[in-house]
Amino acid sequence: MMFETRTTPAGWYLDAFIKGPGYSQTLARPEKVRQLGRWHHVAQVCDGRRYATFVNGELEAEAEVAFTPQGPGRSSVGVRMDHVDWFKGAIAVARFTPRALTPAQFTMMR
Repeated sequence: MMFETRTTPAGWYLDAFIKGPGYSQTLARPEKVRQLGRWHHVAQVCDGRRYATFVNGELEAEAEVAFTPQGPGRSSVGVRMDHVDWFKGAIAVARFTPRALTPAQFTMMR
């Protein structure tokens, strides 16, 4: 699972990706540009069938995936696993939960 912020002259948009055995799905909406220089809450949720992204509690994009639980792996915050494209911002909190949360549940964690 991956989040990236794509910057444009007008601001940024969310680019998210999920991949596993038998599935690969990108969720990005370049037309949904957000303002740089302020805090935003981003989330991605996968309940086993529906993969969705949210920005500031609002649905950004969604797709159906045949998700299967992933085994042990690696994680990286602020840069891709190959150390390319470093994030030039700040991350206040990162959370992972063992079940899919609703926007009301994850936005109250801010």
